[in-house]
Amino acid sequence: DLFKTLDEKKIYKVENIKSIDFNTLEEVKFFGKGILTYNSQRIIYMDLNNNILWENQKAEFSNRVLVTDNNVFRQVNNKAIMLDKNNQEYIIAEIEGNIVNVSRENGKTCMIVMGNGQALYIIDENNDLVVDNKKFKDIITGISINDKSQAYALTTLNFEKGIPVNNLYYLVDDVELWSSSIANEILIKTKVVNNNVIVLGTDNLYLYNNNGKLMWKNSIYNKILDYYIAQDQISILFEKDRQNELITYNFEGKVMEIQPVPSETKKLKIVDNKILVHNDNIIYLLHNNKADKIFEDTERLEDLLLDGNNIYILFKNKIIRGQIK
Repeated sequence: DLFKTLDEKKIYKVENIKSIDFNTLEEVKFFGKGILTYNSQRIIYMDLNNNILWENQKAEFSNRVLVTDNNVFRQVNNKAIMLDKNNQEYIIAEIEGNIVNVSRENGKTCMIVMGNGQALYIIDENNDLVVDNKKFKDIITGISINDKSQAYALTTLNFEKGIPVNNLYYLVDDVELWSSSIANEILIKTKVVNNNVIVLGTDNLYLYNNNGKLMWKNSIYNKILDYYIAQDQISILFEKDRQNELITYNFEGKVMEIQPVPSETKKLKIVDNKILVHNDNIIYLLHNNKADKIFEDTERLEDLLLDGNNIYILFKNKIIRGQIK
């Protein structure tokens, strides 16, 4: 593989560039192995060559449209409707309130609804509701499904006399196994990996074991721009004065690597062992403690997709494809 043996002396760039224009609706995202563009009434799914695979148009307006990797969620009045990548529709729940967030992890879909308080719904691989309208009085800020069991971690936030107080819960269905409270910072991300619960806050990085014991806590001194949590390590992109830094931790809390990163970058993308950082216009490939500028455009890029050494760069009205060489 090209990226397993990156040449320290070589300067990489995107070559064999091809640009394809397309007509877009209000929003555009990578979806499945193609592109989804949509508004409150119409959804169009295209392949990466701008061929329309299917279209879904409704007379009624959706209150909200949210997209995960392989599913679209529409709220129409009090119904939550799921549309899969084959254009099949399922009514998955009658809800009270508005869908505020949908995420998908380890085959399950989590839906957060705000009404009188906040409610959680979890849909399994068979599109059955396994958690139905579980109420929380505080704001739900994160959820992660265990990749080894039916358990999940969930975080909430409230403010007590102006001080942020986060609660971390570890549950199976409706049963709480354990909980922990974290104050004086905002929790950004929670992820369950290998029966460990990793919690990233604005001031600290935590790891709890499956029984709720805090195994370690590392202080954070700079603003977090982006992050990526893999099966065996945690990568965090930090903002610093002169140049940004990408710091990689292992699951024992030890710093494995510190890489300098161009100061204008804000986003991190790691696929296999390819590490890209970018802002709205420029993409860098990180290797051997270097940052190669591999692509630049005057228009704002929406997202990146990597497949081997092929790269697909999505814009509002076009997609650019090429190879990193």
